[in-house]
Amino acid sequence: MAKAEYRSAIRSRKLINTALADLLQEKPLDKITVTDIVTRAELNRGTFYAHYTDVQDVVNRLIEQTMSEILSVISDTPKNITEMPLAILKQVQSILESDLSFYKKVMISNASSFMQEQLISIILDYFLQHEAEFEVNNHEQFVLTINFCAGGLTRLYREWFMGNSNLTLDELTTHASNMILGMLS
Repeated sequence: MAKAEYRSAIRSRKLINTALADLLQEKPLDKITVTDIVTRAELNRGTFYAHYTDVQDVVNRLIEQTMSEILSVISDTPKNITEMPLAILKQVQSILESDLSFYKKVMISNASSFMQEQLISIILDYFLQHEAEFEVNNHEQFVLTINFCAGGLTRLYREWFMGNSNLTLDELTTHASNMILGMLS
């Protein structure tokens, strides 16, 4: 019984997330209501409130979940500066590929800038916490470089999702990794 309930909860959250991503294509985040989401997901309000408190809670948890996956990937990557960018970006690519349709809807939506800012903040926080491991000589330059790389990366992936790049996701990942290596060396 517990497994069925667990699967049901996962299914409900996925339906809610997908409904939100679809609705973001149609209207601004601040205009989306719980009613919009449950109608689109074909769920009742009770199911929604069993998992979330409001629409912003859905967005926050989506960001937390994605960032948690990315942070897990970052913490598992080699600390060797020449191996790290490609290892991290390959894992981020894997996360994106796990549900390209969903991430595309979110990345090209009106909520993407908010999500991008959250991603940049988390990446910067992570690298600042591990700054000593990178043998940084100039803290200010390190912060500027990480901000620049994180902002550029989120923009590159957004442009790719919007169809503004002829590169494959694999090629984008490799080029981005090479650009980061060039900046960090």
